Amino acid sequence: MSMWTELGDVATVAQLVGADVVGLISRITQAAETARQNRRECRQLARRVLIISRLLPLVEDPEAARPMAGLGDTLQEAHELLMSCQRRSAAYHFFMAGRKAVRFREMQNKIDFYLLLFPVTSHIGIARRLDRIYKLLDTAGAGAEPSTLSESSQLQESTVVAQEPYETHEFTFAEIVAATDYFGPHTVIKPARSGQLTVYKGTLHDGRQVAVKRIMDRQSNLLQENLCTELDILPRLQHKHIVRLLGSCMTASKDKRQKRRRLLSWWRKEPKEPEWLTVYEYMENSTLFHHLHPDEGSSELSPVTVSWKTRIDVLLGVSRAIEHMHCHANPPIIHKDIKPQNILFDANWVPHVSGFGLSLVCDKAMSEEFGMGRVITGTRGYIDPEYGHVKPASDVYALGIMMLEVLTGKKVIEDDKGDILHLPSFAVPIIEAGNTRMLMDTRPVPEPTPGQFQALEDVAQTARCCLQEEGKDRPAISEIVAILETALELFCRDEPSSGHESPEHDSNVQWAVFPSQPEPEECSEITLAEDPPAGSGDEKCKSDPGGSCSSSTDGTQHHKITNSI
Repeated sequence: MSMWTELGDVATVAQLVGADVVGLISRITQAAETARQNRRECRQLARRVLIISRLLPLVEDPEAARPMAGLGDTLQEAHELLMSCQRRSAAYHFFMAGRKAVRFREMQNKIDFYLLLFPVTSHIGIARRLDRIYKLLDTAGAGAEPSTLSESSQLQESTVVAQEPYETHEFTFAEIVAATDYFGPHTVIKPARSGQLTVYKGTLHDGRQVAVKRIMDRQSNLLQENLCTELDILPRLQHKHIVRLLGSCMTASKDKRQKRRRLLSWWRKEPKEPEWLTVYEYMENSTLFHHLHPDEGSSELSPVTVSWKTRIDVLLGVSRAIEHMHCHANPPIIHKDIKPQNILFDANWVPHVSGFGLSLVCDKAMSEEFGMGRVITGTRGYIDPEYGHVKPASDVYALGIMMLEVLTGKKVIEDDKGDILHLPSFAVPIIEAGNTRMLMDTRPVPEPTPGQFQALEDVAQTARCCLQEEGKDRPAISEIVAILETALELFCRDEPSSGHESPEHDSNVQWAVFPSQPEPEECSEITLAEDPPAGSGDEKCKSDPGGSCSSSTDGTQHHKITNSI
């Protein structure tokens, strides 16, 4: 019954390939069932044809279907081949067996060719539909530049398909204890220091590797608030470059009436005091911070350390994640703590944004007075100079800082022979003077070609624009994504075709496997007056529509800045 349903869907797109696809697929399936010779080959061929029947409904654009024009002839040949297998003559089978084997191989190769075309045709169709949407938006918004977050959201609303928050699993404490081997020391990824939470590596009963954050009752209430924020924010965000929350576990509350029940906690495998635990997908290859700033004396290599192409790809992935939060989440979400320590790599070196404990849902605080007189939270060096109100441009500023770190290989704040070096103050004037090559990290190999250096120069100029003091002068995140896509394309196009390969693709290089969490940094409090101004460029960049949003307090690894204004 399901086969006929699929064929009914195929009928709606059969005209795109110019053939009676429904009738041919039906006849091929029947011929495979009644074949008397080469039954195994006939059924394999029929299965390939059924895969085509499932993929054809995805081809909706006539222009995208042009490469499929010969599909009808191929299916007709396949049907004739299967019909030739209906005979039972032993003599015919004996003399034609070799020829039939060759024909089956040729037919399977032809059908496999069309199966390989489907990703291409689907991409063409999606690109054309997006192009039409963008043209409509440009027409609707011609001559009007949105100046507030609400106007920007209305403009983008037609391109966004609202997603329901994904469901997370409510783990039992016993499940997490089993996954982490009773929180054994050998499973610790990041130990607790200065009141910070502990992160463990675990393996669930189904074999999935996970990271478990553990907060005990005696630890900071700020950590508990951050955890609750992540539980609220992360299920709203489904994206390739955003870490996925798998579930959580909240043990018994502090109600003294439960004291009697805690006497049995040993038998129930429950903690003696309340705990808050969250479970995330495991990121095998540590953080961007670890690869940009390895420990002194470390000789470990990674694609991030030695490849400019990988570094641009990482920035592109992070910017796409931020674009998803700002433009496609409904309501928009501001991360508030973009930094290399919160960029994790999975086993395939795909970057994932994490650390949503400070994040903010924009519709929660659109009033100006919400942000005033509150404690400003974030990490020293990445905080927006416009610290009075948090808005999407604040994430753009932090992304600009991270771009400089990726280009230079230097930390945002470094102690250079007793002098405190603030990376934007040092790097931005050099970029403005056109001396970007002086800043570039020397570890990536080979030396970039002139075309590749131009791509890196574009990234540096984009970083400079992101660091403008006023949020309205910074580029919107969608512009940054477009620039990085162009830079990556230019970089790949200009790769040398000589035999010298980048270490990223050298099979003889053994990449290091790092822990998935960075070592916690020491925390300190600074006042607003201690934050040096960031952007010093005079050239104006396109504004990022930003509405004011609030901030919330945080402790542990984030640096707290008290608003003294």
